[in-house]
Amino acid sequence: MKVLILGNSNIFQRKIYFALKKFKNIEIEVASKRKIDKNLKIKKNYFSYNEAINNTEAKLVYISLINSKHCYWALKSLKNNKHVIVDKPLALNFEQSNKLLKLAIKKKLLLSEAIVFQYHDQFKKILSRINVEKTTIISSKFHIPRLKKKNFRNYKRYGGGCFQDMSAYAAYLIYIFIKNKKYSLKKNLINKNGCSESFDLTIKSKNIFLNSKFSFNSKYENNIIITNKSKKYFINFAFSPPIYKSLDVMVFDQMKKRRYKIHFKKQNTFYTYFDKIFNVIKKKNYNFFYKEIKELAKIKKKIS
Repeated sequence: MKVLILGNSNIFQRKIYFALKKFKNIEIEVASKRKIDKNLKIKKNYFSYNEAINNTEAKLVYISLINSKHCYWALKSLKNNKHVIVDKPLALNFEQSNKLLKLAIKKKLLLSEAIVFQYHDQFKKILSRINVEKTTIISSKFHIPRLKKKNFRNYKRYGGGCFQDMSAYAAYLIYIFIKNKKYSLKKNLINKNGCSESFDLTIKSKNIFLNSKFSFNSKYENNIIITNKSKKYFINFAFSPPIYKSLDVMVFDQMKKRRYKIHFKKQNTFYTYFDKIFNVIKKKNYNFFYKEIKELAKIKKKIS
Protein backbone atom coordinates (compact mmCIF):
# COMPACT_ATOMS: atom_id res chain seq x y z
CA MET A 1 0.00 0.00 0.00
CA LYS A 2 1.13 3.53 -0.71
CA VAL A 3 0.68 6.20 1.96
CA LEU A 4 0.84 9.91 1.15
CA ILE A 5 1.95 12.29 3.92
CA LEU A 6 0.87 15.92 3.51
CA GLY A 7 3.44 17.93 5.45
CA ASN A 8 6.99 17.28 6.58
CA SER A 9 6.14 17.77 10.25
CA ASN A 10 8.19 17.08 13.36
CA ILE A 11 5.85 14.27 14.41
CA PHE A 12 6.22 12.66 10.97
CA GLN A 13 10.02 12.73 11.20
CA ARG A 14 10.16 11.50 14.81
CA LYS A 15 7.41 8.87 15.03
CA ILE A 16 5.16 8.37 12.00
CA TYR A 17 7.94 7.58 9.53
CA PHE A 18 9.55 4.96 11.77
CA ALA A 19 6.17 3.36 12.50
CA LEU A 20 5.29 3.03 8.81
CA LYS A 21 8.73 1.63 7.90
CA LYS A 22 8.06 -1.36 10.17
CA PHE A 23 5.36 -2.57 7.78
CA LYS A 24 6.25 -4.64 4.74
CA ASN A 25 5.03 -3.40 1.35
CA ILE A 26 4.29 0.13 2.60
CA GLU A 27 5.62 2.88 0.33
CA ILE A 28 5.77 6.44 1.71
CA GLU A 29 5.19 9.50 -0.43
CA VAL A 30 5.53 13.02 0.98
CA ALA A 31 4.17 16.36 -0.18
CA SER A 32 6.23 19.11 1.39
CA LYS A 33 7.39 22.64 0.64
CA ARG A 34 10.43 22.00 2.83
CA LYS A 35 13.41 19.79 2.12
CA ILE A 36 13.06 16.23 3.35
CA ASP A 37 15.80 14.53 5.34
CA LYS A 38 17.91 12.53 2.88
CA ASN A 39 18.16 9.70 5.40
CA LEU A 40 14.42 9.04 5.10
CA LYS A 41 13.52 6.53 2.41
CA ILE A 42 10.74 8.32 0.56
CA LYS A 43 9.31 6.72 -2.58
CA LYS A 44 8.15 9.98 -4.12
CA ASN A 45 8.33 13.65 -3.15
CA TYR A 46 5.77 16.25 -4.25
CA PHE A 47 6.26 19.99 -3.84
CA SER A 48 2.55 20.78 -4.25
CA TYR A 49 -0.26 19.42 -2.06
CA ASN A 50 -2.71 19.75 -4.95
CA GLU A 51 -0.42 17.87 -7.31
CA ALA A 52 0.05 15.14 -4.73
CA ILE A 53 -3.68 14.64 -4.08
CA ASN A 54 -4.55 14.67 -7.77
CA ASN A 55 -1.75 12.40 -9.01
CA THR A 56 -0.87 9.99 -6.22
CA GLU A 57 -1.88 6.34 -6.34
CA ALA A 58 -1.86 6.21 -2.54
CA LYS A 59 -5.03 4.87 -0.96
CA LEU A 60 -4.35 6.58 2.37
CA VAL A 61 -3.52 10.23 3.03
CA TYR A 62 -2.07 11.35 6.37
CA ILE A 63 -2.49 15.09 6.94
CA SER A 64 0.22 16.58 9.14
CA LEU A 65 -0.09 20.31 8.42
CA ILE A 66 -0.83 23.34 10.59
CA ASN A 67 -4.23 23.08 12.28
CA SER A 68 -6.04 25.62 10.11
CA LYS A 69 -5.37 23.51 6.99
CA HIS A 70 -6.63 20.19 8.34
CA CYS A 71 -10.26 20.44 7.27
CA TYR A 72 -9.57 21.81 3.78
CA TRP A 73 -7.09 19.09 2.80
CA ALA A 74 -9.08 16.34 4.51
CA LEU A 75 -12.14 17.30 2.45
CA LYS A 76 -10.07 17.44 -0.74
CA SER A 77 -8.58 14.01 -0.01
CA LEU A 78 -11.97 12.43 0.70
CA LYS A 79 -13.40 13.95 -2.48
CA ASN A 80 -10.54 12.26 -4.32
CA ASN A 81 -11.58 8.92 -2.79
CA LYS A 82 -8.69 8.64 -0.32
CA HIS A 83 -8.83 7.22 3.18
CA VAL A 84 -7.81 10.02 5.56
CA ILE A 85 -5.96 10.33 8.86
CA VAL A 86 -5.55 13.81 10.35
CA ASP A 87 -3.19 14.97 13.08
CA LYS A 88 -5.06 16.33 16.08
CA PRO A 89 -7.16 18.38 15.95
CA LEU A 90 -9.23 16.75 13.22
CA ALA A 91 -10.92 20.12 12.66
CA LEU A 92 -11.26 23.49 14.39
CA ASN A 93 -14.92 23.13 15.42
CA PHE A 94 -17.93 20.82 15.53
CA GLU A 95 -19.29 21.97 12.17
CA GLN A 96 -16.04 21.11 10.35
CA SER A 97 -15.81 17.71 12.07
CA ASN A 98 -19.42 16.92 11.17
CA LYS A 99 -18.85 17.92 7.54
CA LEU A 100 -15.82 15.63 7.26
CA LEU A 101 -17.63 12.73 8.92
CA LYS A 102 -20.67 13.00 6.65
CA LEU A 103 -18.49 12.94 3.55
CA ALA A 104 -16.44 9.97 4.79
CA ILE A 105 -19.61 7.99 5.51
CA LYS A 106 -21.10 8.92 2.13
CA LYS A 107 -17.91 7.87 0.33
CA LYS A 108 -17.45 4.76 2.54
CA LEU A 109 -13.91 5.82 3.40
CA LEU A 110 -11.85 5.73 6.58
CA LEU A 111 -11.58 8.96 8.55
CA SER A 112 -9.55 9.08 11.75
CA GLU A 113 -8.06 11.65 14.11
CA ALA A 114 -4.54 10.51 15.06
CA ILE A 115 -4.92 10.26 18.83
CA VAL A 116 -2.64 7.36 19.79
CA PHE A 117 -1.70 7.56 23.49
CA GLN A 118 -4.43 5.03 24.38
CA TYR A 119 -2.73 2.41 22.17
CA HIS A 120 0.30 2.20 24.43
CA ASP A 121 0.44 -1.02 26.46
CA GLN A 122 0.88 0.92 29.71
CA PHE A 123 -2.46 2.66 29.24
CA LYS A 124 -4.31 -0.39 27.90
CA LYS A 125 -3.16 -2.64 30.75
CA ILE A 126 -4.02 -0.17 33.50
CA LEU A 127 -7.38 0.61 31.89
CA SER A 128 -8.18 -3.13 31.85
CA ARG A 129 -7.75 -3.15 35.62
CA ILE A 130 -10.16 -0.27 36.24
CA ASN A 131 -13.85 -0.89 36.79
CA VAL A 132 -15.40 2.37 35.61
CA GLU A 133 -18.71 1.35 37.15
CA LYS A 134 -17.18 1.95 40.58
CA THR A 135 -15.88 5.15 42.15
CA THR A 136 -12.77 6.31 40.29
CA ILE A 137 -10.71 9.50 40.50
CA ILE A 138 -8.65 10.53 37.46
CA SER A 139 -6.18 13.39 37.50
CA SER A 140 -4.26 14.31 34.36
CA LYS A 141 -1.67 16.94 33.50
CA PHE A 142 0.04 17.82 30.25
CA HIS A 143 2.19 20.94 30.49
CA ILE A 144 4.90 22.03 28.08
CA PRO A 145 7.25 25.04 28.26
CA ARG A 146 6.32 28.23 26.45
CA LEU A 147 6.56 27.83 22.68
CA LYS A 148 8.91 29.86 20.51
CA LYS A 149 7.29 33.07 19.30
CA LYS A 150 7.07 31.99 15.64
CA ASN A 151 5.43 28.64 16.39
CA PHE A 152 2.06 28.47 14.57
CA ARG A 153 0.38 27.22 17.76
CA ASN A 154 0.69 30.75 19.15
CA TYR A 155 -1.63 32.22 16.51
CA LYS A 156 -5.39 31.90 16.28
CA ARG A 157 -5.43 32.37 12.49
CA TYR A 158 -3.41 29.16 12.15
CA GLY A 159 -5.70 27.23 14.48
CA GLY A 160 -3.32 27.63 17.39
CA GLY A 161 -3.88 27.68 21.11
CA CYS A 162 -3.60 25.11 23.86
CA PHE A 163 -7.25 24.09 23.59
CA GLN A 164 -7.06 23.27 19.88
CA ASP A 165 -3.82 21.36 20.36
CA MET A 166 -4.62 19.40 23.53
CA SER A 167 -8.41 19.17 23.84
CA ALA A 168 -8.30 15.85 21.96
CA TYR A 169 -6.60 14.30 25.00
CA ALA A 170 -9.18 15.67 27.42
CA ALA A 171 -12.05 14.61 25.16
CA TYR A 172 -10.67 11.09 24.87
CA LEU A 173 -10.41 10.70 28.63
CA ILE A 174 -14.07 11.72 28.91
CA TYR A 175 -14.95 9.34 26.06
CA ILE A 176 -13.22 6.43 27.83
CA PHE A 177 -14.27 6.98 31.43
CA ILE A 178 -17.67 8.72 31.38
CA LYS A 179 -19.69 5.79 30.12
CA ASN A 180 -23.14 7.14 30.97
CA LYS A 181 -22.50 10.35 28.93
CA LYS A 182 -24.02 12.45 31.69
CA TYR A 183 -21.72 14.74 33.63
CA SER A 184 -21.40 18.18 35.12
CA LEU A 185 -18.61 20.38 33.83
CA LYS A 186 -16.45 23.22 35.10
CA LYS A 187 -13.94 24.80 32.75
CA ASN A 188 -11.34 27.53 32.84
CA LEU A 189 -9.64 28.93 29.74
CA ILE A 190 -6.78 31.43 29.96
CA ASN A 191 -6.50 33.45 26.78
CA LYS A 192 -3.75 35.57 25.29
CA ASN A 193 -4.11 37.33 21.93
CA GLY A 194 -7.22 35.27 21.20
CA CYS A 195 -5.34 31.99 21.78
CA SER A 196 -5.71 29.84 24.89
CA GLU A 197 -2.43 29.27 26.73
CA SER A 198 -4.01 26.76 29.10
CA PHE A 199 -7.27 25.15 30.10
CA ASP A 200 -8.57 23.17 33.06
CA LEU A 201 -11.55 20.85 33.17
CA THR A 202 -13.33 19.31 36.11
CA ILE A 203 -15.83 16.59 35.25
CA LYS A 204 -18.21 14.86 37.66
CA SER A 205 -20.44 11.96 36.75
CA LYS A 206 -22.26 9.40 38.91
CA ASN A 207 -19.09 7.63 40.03
CA ILE A 208 -16.21 9.33 38.17
CA PHE A 209 -14.31 12.46 39.12
CA LEU A 210 -11.96 13.73 36.40
CA ASN A 211 -9.68 16.74 36.63
CA SER A 212 -7.47 17.62 33.64
CA LYS A 213 -4.99 20.48 33.32
CA PHE A 214 -3.20 21.44 30.10
CA SER A 215 -0.88 24.36 29.31
CA PHE A 216 1.72 25.82 26.96
CA ASN A 217 3.49 27.84 29.63
CA SER A 218 4.70 25.55 32.42
CA LYS A 219 7.44 23.13 33.32
CA TYR A 220 7.08 19.86 31.37
CA GLU A 221 4.65 17.45 33.02
CA ASN A 222 2.81 14.61 31.32
CA ASN A 223 0.89 12.12 33.45
CA ILE A 224 -2.37 10.46 34.36
CA ILE A 225 -3.11 9.33 37.91
CA ILE A 226 -5.99 6.89 38.37
CA THR A 227 -7.24 6.08 41.84
CA ASN A 228 -9.87 3.56 42.86
CA LYS A 229 -10.74 1.93 46.17
CA SER A 230 -7.71 -0.32 46.37
CA LYS A 231 -4.97 1.09 44.12
CA LYS A 232 -3.44 4.26 42.72
CA TYR A 233 -1.75 4.12 39.29
CA PHE A 234 0.74 6.77 38.17
CA ILE A 235 1.18 6.73 34.36
CA ASN A 236 4.09 8.90 33.27
CA PHE A 237 4.60 10.21 29.69
CA ALA A 238 0.93 9.32 29.39
CA PHE A 239 -0.17 11.46 26.43
CA SER A 240 3.07 11.31 24.44
CA PRO A 241 4.99 8.12 25.24
CA PRO A 242 8.55 8.14 23.80
CA ILE A 243 9.34 5.48 21.20
CA TYR A 244 12.91 4.74 22.31
CA LYS A 245 12.32 4.42 26.02
CA SER A 246 10.77 1.74 28.20
CA LEU A 247 8.31 2.99 30.80
CA ASP A 248 7.29 2.08 34.34
CA VAL A 249 3.85 2.58 35.82
CA MET A 250 4.06 3.20 39.56
CA VAL A 251 1.39 1.48 41.63
CA PHE A 252 0.45 2.13 45.24
CA ASP A 253 -1.58 -0.65 46.84
CA GLN A 254 -3.67 1.23 49.38
CA MET A 255 -4.86 -1.93 51.11
CA LYS A 256 -1.43 -3.47 51.63
CA LYS A 257 0.38 -0.12 51.95
CA ARG A 258 3.10 -0.99 49.46
CA ARG A 259 4.49 0.42 46.20
CA TYR A 260 5.67 -1.43 43.10
CA LYS A 261 6.33 -0.92 39.38
CA ILE A 262 4.82 -2.43 36.25
CA HIS A 263 7.42 -2.40 33.49
CA PHE A 264 6.61 -1.84 29.80
CA LYS A 265 8.94 -2.25 26.85
CA LYS A 266 9.58 0.64 24.48
CA GLN A 267 6.79 1.02 21.95
CA ASN A 268 5.90 3.24 19.01
CA THR A 269 2.18 3.77 19.55
CA PHE A 270 1.81 4.97 15.97
CA TYR A 271 2.81 1.47 14.82
CA THR A 272 0.02 -0.07 16.93
CA TYR A 273 -2.38 2.55 15.62
CA PHE A 274 -1.43 2.00 11.95
CA ASP A 275 -1.74 -1.76 12.41
CA LYS A 276 -5.38 -1.24 13.38
CA ILE A 277 -5.89 1.25 10.54
CA PHE A 278 -4.59 -1.15 7.89
CA ASN A 279 -6.75 -4.00 9.22
CA VAL A 280 -9.83 -1.78 9.21
CA ILE A 281 -9.15 -0.70 5.60
CA LYS A 282 -8.69 -4.34 4.59
CA LYS A 283 -12.03 -5.31 6.16
CA LYS A 284 -13.77 -2.13 4.90
CA ASN A 285 -15.50 -1.61 8.22
CA TYR A 286 -14.97 1.95 9.46
CA ASN A 287 -17.74 2.17 12.06
CA PHE A 288 -15.32 2.17 15.02
CA PHE A 289 -13.64 5.35 13.78
CA TYR A 290 -16.92 6.96 12.66
CA LYS A 291 -18.34 6.51 16.16
CA GLU A 292 -15.13 7.78 17.77
CA ILE A 293 -15.11 10.96 15.68
CA LYS A 294 -18.81 11.60 16.28
CA GLU A 295 -18.54 11.25 20.06
CA LEU A 296 -15.29 13.20 20.37
CA ALA A 297 -16.74 16.07 18.30
CA LYS A 298 -19.74 16.26 20.66
CA ILE A 299 -17.47 16.26 23.72
CA LYS A 300 -15.14 18.94 22.32
CA LYS A 301 -18.15 21.12 21.52
CA LYS A 302 -19.41 20.76 25.07
CA ILE A 303 -16.09 21.54 26.76
CA SER A 304 -15.06 24.39 24.43
